[in-house]
Amino acid sequence: MRHYGLIGEKLGHSLSRPIHEAIFREMGVNADYRIIEIPRGDFVPRTKELLDTLDGFNVTIPYKQDVMPLLSAIDPAAAEIGAVNTVLCGTSTGFNTDAAGFMGMLRHYGIDPTGAEYSYILGSGGTAKTVLASLRMMGADKVITVSRHPEGEGQISYAAFYELFAQTGGTIVNASSAGMWPRQDEDNICAIHPSRVDEMMKYALGVADVVYNPPHTFLTQAAERAGVPWCTGLYMLVAQAVEAEKLWLKRDIPDELILKIMQEVAI
Repeated sequence: MRHYGLIGEKLGHSLSRPIHEAIFREMGVNADYRIIEIPRGDFVPRTKELLDTLDGFNVTIPYKQDVMPLLSAIDPAAAEIGAVNTVLCGTSTGFNTDAAGFMGMLRHYGIDPTGAEYSYILGSGGTAKTVLASLRMMGADKVITVSRHPEGEGQISYAAFYELFAQTGGTIVNASSAGMWPRQDEDNICAIHPSRVDEMMKYALGVADVVYNPPHTFLTQAAERAGVPWCTGLYMLVAQAVEAEKLWLKRDIPDELILKIMQEVAI
């Protein structure tokens, strides 16, 4: 039997296990998938142990960048993005399948970042790096990262975002954890201040939220009210899992499986 898993700090909300178990079942693979929470202080020794005992694992918040120095090799695409979410333990190699999942999600829901001159990413963590690279691969023109603590070229504050977006409009991607269940308090329900969301939707051409639980977030509800194309992250989550399995199993997996598994694990 092969052994795989997901590592992260807090994983009580994760759907990764049922997703991967569904893939194993559909592909006739004898394998299991574990949810492995690792406190920050234990990350290095525990991850080194898993590299020796698992066949592969996924990586989520907050370790997509921290895992990179522990690996023997990084796939060039993951190195360019600056984040790893999939590890093949036999060769201790890191990959990024989030990018393929994200791009597939936008295409599936008809959100075209090339249809707007500007795209804005809410958040500046590992997922935001993946979104930034993905938008550029899709041909997005001007991509700006919005951060509570902006650093360097290409990043702006939320105050600057509110002013600039009203002038430029464009695509919005929430790449932060804001809005994720169970933290539904006002300070975390949306990256954009709740009092400003409906106003911002007047200028939005498309809204993608990488959060998948709840399946319809505060941000995407505002987009729907405004008649703006929107999606949340379940498609991306399943699609990146399928891409990871292609690497682990060294087998092709039909894209049709994505929608089937989405129906099985729908929240």
